[in-house]
Amino acid sequence: MRFSALAFSVPSLLSLATAHPSFLPDINSTTTCTRSLPDFTNCSPSASSDDKQCPHAYTFSEYAPGTYLNHDSNRQPYFRFMILFKMNPDLCEEQANEHWKTVHADLTLAMKGTGVLIERYVQFHADQASRVAIQSLEDTGSVEVAPYDGIAEFHAKDAESVLKFINNAFGDPVIGKDQEYFVDGAMKLQVMAGYDTLIYGSGIRTSGGTDGILPGDPRFNNGH
Repeated sequence: MRFSALAFSVPSLLSLATAHPSFLPDINSTTTCTRSLPDFTNCSPSASSDDKQCPHAYTFSEYAPGTYLNHDSNRQPYFRFMILFKMNPDLCEEQANEHWKTVHADLTLAMKGTGVLIERYVQFHADQASRVAIQSLEDTGSVEVAPYDGIAEFHAKDAESVLKFINNAFGDPVIGKDQEYFVDGAMKLQVMAGYDTLIYGSGIRTSGGTDGILPGDPRFNNGH
């Protein structure tokens, strides 16, 4: 399977974004929702309407509306893009993961424009040992383990940079051939895009991130 297995055509999206700048999301834009007051929360799980609300007493006042840094719960400045996929079932888990984090990682970094268009590239490996470690959660019947074996995550300054980066991958026969080796071609690549609001932990320096609440804050409830 080549990158063309994505559920959309990146070249066409790139053309649309170039012709219509409004197509690209404004990372600083906000959407007003009038269904409930923004600084209120439901007091009771049994509340049947939006008027059964009470003021929320913030322990961490930095996250009260309009008070934290950029006034959007510490929204990070980068555009985040993820590709979710399953590994080639003809390979054992160790083979697929090893190839992805060595050969494919190197090919991706060496591809045209990576160092200019992309600020961060992370591979998430959903290995069997980790699935077993959380199996008890699925056994409760309340959650289901996602069916993906890996997620490739990218940070960029904007959506257009990501689209150009993926467009470069479309045109790189070496990248496409390599992907065919370790990715399950029977399943389309799934993609997600959006932004992070960093609540707890340090910001990512190379992505221009800002810190959230840091470890050791005296307001934490340290009980177990």
